[in-house]
Amino acid sequence: MTIINAETQERGSSPADAIDQGMETGPADGARLFSRLRLSANTLIAVGAFVLAVIVMLMYKTLSQPEGGDPAIYDYIAQCIVKGLMPYRDVIDPKGPGQMYLSAAAMAVGGLFGINDVISVRLLNVILMGILSAVTFKTAYAYLRDRHAASIAFLFLLFAGQFPLMMNTGGQPKLPMMIFGLIALEMIALNKPVWSGFFGMLSCLCWQPGLMFVGTAVLIFSRYLTSWRDMKAIKVVAGAAAPLAVTFAYFQFKGALTDMWSWTIRFTSSVFAREGAKPLPEAFNHFWNIVSFVFHYDLALLAMAGIGIAVYAFRRIRSRGETGFISSPERYRDALLFPPLVYLIFCLINFQNKPDLIPFFPFIGIFSGYFIAGLGRALIPKLPSSGKWDRKRFQTVYALLTVALLAAVALTRAARYKLEGVTLADQRQEAAVISGYLGPGDTMYVHVAADLLVLTHRQNLNPYISFGQGADLFISAGRPGGFSDVIDEMEARKPKLVALSRLAGVRHHQELEQWVQQHYDKLEGLKHTKIYIRKPE
Repeated sequence: MTIINAETQERGSSPADAIDQGMETGPADGARLFSRLRLSANTLIAVGAFVLAVIVMLMYKTLSQPEGGDPAIYDYIAQCIVKGLMPYRDVIDPKGPGQMYLSAAAMAVGGLFGINDVISVRLLNVILMGILSAVTFKTAYAYLRDRHAASIAFLFLLFAGQFPLMMNTGGQPKLPMMIFGLIALEMIALNKPVWSGFFGMLSCLCWQPGLMFVGTAVLIFSRYLTSWRDMKAIKVVAGAAAPLAVTFAYFQFKGALTDMWSWTIRFTSSVFAREGAKPLPEAFNHFWNIVSFVFHYDLALLAMAGIGIAVYAFRRIRSRGETGFISSPERYRDALLFPPLVYLIFCLINFQNKPDLIPFFPFIGIFSGYFIAGLGRALIPKLPSSGKWDRKRFQTVYALLTVALLAAVALTRAARYKLEGVTLADQRQEAAVISGYLGPGDTMYVHVAADLLVLTHRQNLNPYISFGQGADLFISAGRPGGFSDVIDEMEARKPKLVALSRLAGVRHHQELEQWVQQHYDKLEGLKHTKIYIRKPE
């Protein structure tokens, strides 16, 4: 495993060094052979990252984890898509449609082989986690030119900060968002503006903050908005426009484009952002409390990442003093800094809970690897060399030991993990009991607890799977009688069962609770504590 010294990292050649010359690099024959061998080694490590991630995810009992929370909502939406329904019109969630359709595709393919829809999505998540690990390695290497640092980057994902546990249930839009986003960064390093825009927009279509990858590509290829003559920034925009146009055309064809625009753009910008906003001190305190809880024993790795990004930024700034801010041939390396910094600002404006930390993890891994590899380069030259133990051998041993140690930590933590409490099998048994209360013509309304819909294969009474985060205000604004009209519509259909969860963030929660108290009795004997059955009439 080769360790490249800091000076080589800062000034070494890469495919992206031709970004200003507009041409590919052309090594001599001997160098070309070495380059192919190096590419083969990188490919082998990327494949190893994929396989190791799959093994670790399965060790975390992915296929037995209970269904619940936001992932259950995304699984329910995917079920609706398979049935021919449309997101935003027939079932509402304000995130982009990318993850929803990936999960729906997994369900459709799994169904061909007799695999349950929930398990199909879990297997998709395992594969996506493997892809994320491989892509993290490739992106880290594209910017750091150091296999040691890049290997640490992907290993970090397999154990640090509860990250595998965040990934091992149902659909998670932030997972494909980061896969496409990291590929976009790699395309920037490879001097491919069209593809950087294309993958950046795919990231955005999974979750809207993914637009930061498109913005990063525009900044780099336009020389910070100062040069457009080479058309590279325009190519970024063209690449981004392609998947966006296809998505808009599809939703227009299905008659749901207006609904998509209303919930992904109008609602998120006018209501969701306002409802989630907090004063800066309170926002920072909330953010840090979640970070401390999630990382806990791994705060040292977080500190390493903080030092790593500071050193990386300092070297980028210092190099600009030597080559000029705009004209630097290694300007592409700045792209690694923008997404985590932009996303940090986003989190201080609107941060909900620990899943919102997911986009940070690949960057924390990359900059932790940068720090750990750099620490070895700084300290090893100070060691005395004698006989066979020269500095190069010390560096190789250091790299192998740190990588092996982190891999061992990842596998050990996964092996020690025990699934406690309710399992997916337990939930299936309870879902069968709940289904027994419902006849062929009966309906049910579920607020947030979408696992009931997923496991009973029932469609919700209406599109409103959640009234939280200002959704009830947004819906009420378009109705003459406000939220009372929504309650009246629900009562007119007299659902047999009602399940209510997470009402704390619903402004009109009292109306919902009063409606339930008036017309429903609590269903006893179930682990779900808030399921109600219609009173006899």
